[in-house]
Amino acid sequence: MPSPRVLIRVFLGVLSLIRFVSPLVQDVRTRRFCGRVFGVVVVEAWRVQRCIDARFSSEGVVHPDRASAVVETEMDEDQRGRADCEESPSARAFYSCDFDWQVLREEIEGASCPEVGRTGIDVILEAERNHGADGGKPAFSSLAWEAFHRNHSKALFFKERRYLVIEFPELVDNPQAISVLEVGCGTGSSVAPILRANKNATCYGCDCSAAALDRAKLLVVGQAGLHESPSKKFQPFLCDISVQAFPTWLCCSSCRASSLQSGGPSRDGKDVSRLTSGESMQQSLEGSCCVGGVTIVMLIFTLSAIPLEKMRHVLAECAAVLQPGGYLLFRDYGLYDMTMLRFPSAQKVADRLYFRKDGTLSYFFTLDIVRELFASVGLVEEELQYACVQLVNRRKQVPMKRVWVHAKFRKPETAVVPCES
Repeated sequence: MPSPRVLIRVFLGVLSLIRFVSPLVQDVRTRRFCGRVFGVVVVEAWRVQRCIDARFSSEGVVHPDRASAVVETEMDEDQRGRADCEESPSARAFYSCDFDWQVLREEIEGASCPEVGRTGIDVILEAERNHGADGGKPAFSSLAWEAFHRNHSKALFFKERRYLVIEFPELVDNPQAISVLEVGCGTGSSVAPILRANKNATCYGCDCSAAALDRAKLLVVGQAGLHESPSKKFQPFLCDISVQAFPTWLCCSSCRASSLQSGGPSRDGKDVSRLTSGESMQQSLEGSCCVGGVTIVMLIFTLSAIPLEKMRHVLAECAAVLQPGGYLLFRDYGLYDMTMLRFPSAQKVADRLYFRKDGTLSYFFTLDIVRELFASVGLVEEELQYACVQLVNRRKQVPMKRVWVHAKFRKPETAVVPCES
C-alpha cells in the first residue's frame, strides 16, 4: 500500500487537474461530476492528512531516528532522505544495541587499526594548528544556523524527540518542580515532549538563531498544550553560547560564586526556579536575585556543531548555571556514524570534524573525548556509552548503522566550577 505521503501527492495532483479541466467543460452534467469528484478527493486528502498528524502527535515512544531522523542528521538532501527509515525491533529499548561499536570500527579501519580515542582534545587541537587546518577551512559563523532555520521553517521538518523522556528519566520522574535549560533548542523539538510529560517542569531554551526561537514559541505552545500562561512554562532566549555567556538573569555572578555552591535559595528567600524570564529580569533591576540556575541542562546534538576550541567554554557555562546535584544530559554524534562515513573528503577540515554544504559544523565524538571535556569543568560521569542502532532504508532496503554518544553527568554538591569571563 502506498505511504500516506504518496497518497497526499496523488490527491493534490488530481485536485489540480480537476480545477484546471472543470471550467473548460461545457456540459453541465460533466461539470457536476467533476465537482463531486473534487469533493471526494478533498475529503480523502483531509482524512489521510489527519492520519499523518495523529501518527506524529501520538503519545507513544518514537525512536530518535524515526521521530527525528531529519533533525538529528541535520542538514543536506541526502540526510533528509533518511526519514524513510524503519525502526529496528531491538532499538525500542535504549540499552539494547544492534551492533558492537568495536566491531564496526574494525570493519571500517581494519582489525590492526590503532586504538581510537586515546588522543586528548589538546593534542587534536595542536595537530590541527600544526597542519594548517585553520587556514584552509571555512570560517564558522552562527549565521549559517540562522539561514538553515529560515530555509527549513516547515513544522513537519522538525520531529519531536519523544525518546528523551525515556532515555533520561530525570526529566519526568522527579515529583518536585524542575527547571530545564536546553542549549541549542532550535524549534523546541526536545522541549515540547518534556513539558507534555512533566507538568512540574519549567523549560528555558537558548539558540543562536532568532528564526528558530520564533518558531519554537509557536510550536511548543501548540504541541505541549501550553495555551494557559505559556510564558511561565517555556522561556526561549537568544544566545550564541559559543562566543557569549549566559545572561545574568539566568544565573548572576554572585549565585555562580556562592549560593549555587550550597544549593541555597535566592537572596529574598523565594524559590526562583519557577520565575519567568521577564519577571527575573525585572527583579534583577530592582536588586533581587536571578532565577537561581537550573536543575538540568541538556546538550542534544548541539556540542558537535560548535568549534572544538570553544567546547570547553560552552561546557563551563553550562556547569556554572547548573545547580549542585543537577544533571547535564548529553546526546550527540559518535565516531563512525553513518553520516560521518558519507561525508566527502573535501568537507573534512580536521580529525573527526566536517563542514556541511550549508556552512554548519559537525564533529563526531569518542567516549574519551567526551569524558575529558566534561571532567575538565568539574562534572562527574554517571553514564557514558555508544548507542548503536541499525536502521533500514525503506525504499532501497539498505542497512544504515547509526552511532551516537549517550551520556549523563552530574555536578557535585560542593563543586567549584571554573567560569570563563
